[in-house]
Amino acid sequence: MAAYNRTLNFIASKLGLSEEEKVLNKAAEFERLLQAKTIAGSNITDVSKVAVCLDLAARMIGVDYDVKAVIKYSGLKPAMYANSRKVLENLLEINSDKLSTSLLCITLQCNGVQTLADKILQDYQKQAKMEIDLNLPQYVCMAVYQACRINKVKVPKSKILEKSRLKPAQWAKLDADWTKFVDEHFAGVKKRVRQPKDLKENDDNQEKMEVDSPKKEETADLQIEPYKDWKQRMLEAAYKELSELENKETQSMTPRRSPRKTPQKFSPYKNSSKEKGVRLLFPLNS
Repeated sequence: MAAYNRTLNFIASKLGLSEEEKVLNKAAEFERLLQAKTIAGSNITDVSKVAVCLDLAARMIGVDYDVKAVIKYSGLKPAMYANSRKVLENLLEINSDKLSTSLLCITLQCNGVQTLADKILQDYQKQAKMEIDLNLPQYVCMAVYQACRINKVKVPKSKILEKSRLKPAQWAKLDADWTKFVDEHFAGVKKRVRQPKDLKENDDNQEKMEVDSPKKEETADLQIEPYKDWKQRMLEAAYKELSELENKETQSMTPRRSPRKTPQKFSPYKNSSKEKGVRLLFPLNS
């Protein structure tokens, strides 16, 4: 136990692995290997690394342990712990299921950008100031993403972020670095790639990320109508419409007809002659 650091001894004792010498040796070996590697775009702490190393060592040797306890002492949430373990597995090369540009291009249905993505990966590694492992999923995803951006190919945002195993803020930081590099070294590389028709049909319900390069603003001369002319034209149109409406209302108004169907020729109470007197309804000489 004295040959290992305090953090490894402490977590191993909490997991009941303090007597498993093979597990401790393997975990210590993993920890030494990780010290020589750089984990870009990740917030894995030293305590989390030790917990993951014990997890991987116990699983490799076949010793039973409490997975929930490992996550607890790592200080990470379950989802974040799973991502961190995946990253460390790729760094230590103990997991054969690695993400590659070919597999990612097949998944995203953009096989035409694979060659350019591989070229971007190789050139980025040459100019990198520190040693990086390009087999990590974030670098593979970023290379494919940048290749799609150059070729103006749309890729599903949810899928590429899931494959990269990065948070949106981490992805944005890495994207800014790679975009600057690609714009400087691959500005003249533009090859139009036909996008499969099935991509749009399969991803109708998924949020999509536009990776097209910024388009140049079209400098078209637009003729703008002066405000006075526009105002005069609007007023004339309004007056014309109002006049037509008033004419329709005037035409629709007809004289009021008498409620009687046929007007009477004479009133029984009035004398038709100009003589004064009262007209009788029935003649006296009958």
